[in-house]
Formats: sequence, structure tokens, C-alpha cells
Amino acid sequence: MRIDSSTLLKALFNAVKTASATVKDPKAVGILHLVGDEDYAMINNNYRNLITYAYINKVLMLLLLREPPIAALKALRVKLLRQRKNFLAHLQQIIELFDNHHVGYVVFKTLRPVPETPVDVDIVVENRDEALKAIGYLKQRFHIEVWSADQYSIGIKIVELKEFVDFYIKPHVANLVYIDSKFITENAVPLYIDELDINMTIPIPKPEIEFCTILAHSVIKERLITLNDVLSLIAYESLSGWSNISKWISEASLGSSYSTFLKVLEQPLPAKIGYEKWLWSLIPIMQKSYALQSLPHFTINLHKRLKQFIEFHKRTTYVRGLNR
Repeated sequence: MRIDSSTLLKALFNAVKTASATVKDPKAVGILHLVGDEDYAMINNNYRNLITYAYINKVLMLLLLREPPIAALKALRVKLLRQRKNFLAHLQQIIELFDNHHVGYVVFKTLRPVPETPVDVDIVVENRDEALKAIGYLKQRFHIEVWSADQYSIGIKIVELKEFVDFYIKPHVANLVYIDSKFITENAVPLYIDELDINMTIPIPKPEIEFCTILAHSVIKERLITLNDVLSLIAYESLSGWSNISKWISEASLGSSYSTFLKVLEQPLPAKIGYEKWLWSLIPIMQKSYALQSLPHFTINLHKRLKQFIEFHKRTTYVRGLNR
């Protein structure tokens, strides 16, 4: 299957129709009907609550894909499109550098069907040496600040671009690995981007694998599910098919996580995952070899690790600022 910008957009609008009949949050349903019907007359002068809701659910760009009738929202749309184009241009510089120097990488969780500009760029590499090699090439062109370094990841800021890039040897939360990086690196496909006059090809996980990475990230790491997550999972299911998705859910021991996700569809969004449901989702994952092997690194400085878990639980959303 060829996956390009139009493929993702088509899957997104199919997901909008499906989600509008699935989610129970009336605000989410309102946005989905507005987008699906392209009835921007529904936006009146009391639009601020709607915009705030869309922003914290990471679907603001989706809401404003079509030009709205209100002047203030037209200006906001222009700002969001400029931000999106800048991000894609920055990403193009990064991946061209990697490709020119034969860095092995896969971009995951970043380029979703929902055209929201992400907080950062998440990249899986095969090992730490590959991450350090990639960072070394970036340092030849940009000023790099390392803001985080764990057993399984290195986070950097590219100062000139004001972009954050997280290199994962293994996806983890507080050094507890929650999904096998080989699922990602061994199941990559090219994404052909043609958006806002930006053209590039980027390796991303297959739809069924990206479904699992977003599901695990939302339930296990963030313990927070947004409308963006809901639409992304539905869109990837439509691209891959449920039989294929279910096989990988089973392989990654994410069945409990998916059950938790389905229950969230009945709640207001963004929805927090309580500790009980989170533990119930985590227990099957802890039986996987990659999770068990990470336990010693998790237990080192355990007080710090538990504090990280608590800080994650306090978050009510995570979005890119409008001025970055």
C-alpha cells in the first residue's frame, strides 16, 4: 500500500464519520459533525470554548481545515498553517541530513492522519550509537542542546529551529520499556508527504504498528487520551483492517490497553487513565521480555522514576504552543 498525504487525509475523514457515531462526549461530537458536514455556520461568536476544547484535544488544525467565517478564526488558521509549514520544513532539513549520511531511523507517532503540528519529533533508532551518530550530524549544522538522556532515549533541542527531537532506542516511560522497538524498525514503510508546498519521503511504521505505538503511548506513557488519539486509531484501523490490527495488539500484549481505550470513548475528552486501569493495562506488557529486561534500569533511582510517573499523571494535555 502506498501511503501519502492524501491517503492519510482520506482515512481521517472516514474516521471523523465513524467517531461521530462512537464517542459520547457532546463537545467532540459537535466538532466531528462540524468538520464532517463542513458546516462552519455552526461556529458563532461564542467560539472560544470550542477553540479551547479543540486545542487541548489536538484537533484545532482539523477544525480549521476549511476557512471559517469569523475574522479572528481566519487569522488563527493562517497562524496554524504557517506553524505547520515551518514544522514540515524543519523536519525536511532533519531527515535530509539523516538520509545523506545513511542514518537508520523511523519517525513514529509524529506524522498522524490528524494534521496537528506535534510537540516534538519522535524517532526510533536501532541502538545508542545510531542516535549519537544522528546527533553528531545535526551538530555539524545546528546548535544542539541535550535536555534529556536516559537508558533508552536521548532528547535534544535544535536551537535554530526551535524543534525538539527525541531519539528512542526503545520506547519507554521512566526507563520502563512498553513496546518493542523491533516492531517499529522492522515494519517501516515510506510516507510520501505533499503538503503546503513541502515534498519529502519519511520512513514511518506500517498503519497497524503505528496504531499500537499510539495506543501504548496514550494509555501506558501519557495515561491520557485525546480526540486526536481517537481519530488516529480509527484512521489507522481503516487503512490496515481489524484482523491485521488485532494480530499486532495481541503480539504486543496491548489487549488490556485497547479495552481501556474503548471505555474512554464514553468519557469527556481528553480523558485521564486512572491508576487502576493503568496497572491493569500494564500488567500484560510486563510479561514481555523487553519490559522485564528494562526493570533494573527502572528501579535505579526509583524515587526519581516514581516522581516522573506522578508528574505524567498530573498532565491534563500536552500540546505545542501556538507561538512556537
